[in-house]
Amino acid sequence: MDKKIRWLRISYWIAASADFVVAILVLIPSRMGVTHHVYPMGLMSAVAFSWGVLLVVADREPLERQWILPPTILVVALLGMVGVHAGITGLLPLSHVIPSACISVIVFSILTYSYLSRS
Repeated sequence: MDKKIRWLRISYWIAASADFVVAILVLIPSRMGVTHHVYPMGLMSAVAFSWGVLLVVADREPLERQWILPPTILVVALLGMVGVHAGITGLLPLSHVIPSACISVIVFSILTYSYLSRS
């Protein structure tokens, strides 16, 4: 398999897996710092699950659908920033924020490398 295609596929599956994990985690109120499920958590879960499915579909034609990486990179960056903000402001404990921030940086780096090395 071509190196370019391999990295695109790795990116699609890593980002999709992360989206599926996020989709589940936001439905766990204690993980999000609340005692019960709130409506925005359900909305976020639906969006994260849908984005994960989009990435799995992109894997079927990795070169033709590499356009999906820039908006995915943006989503990963924004999710990471929201998490860091939640930690800085005390909304979430740092013990929750540090691991998710590290994962965001790793996923962001893989997606960015994959997109920039596509030529």
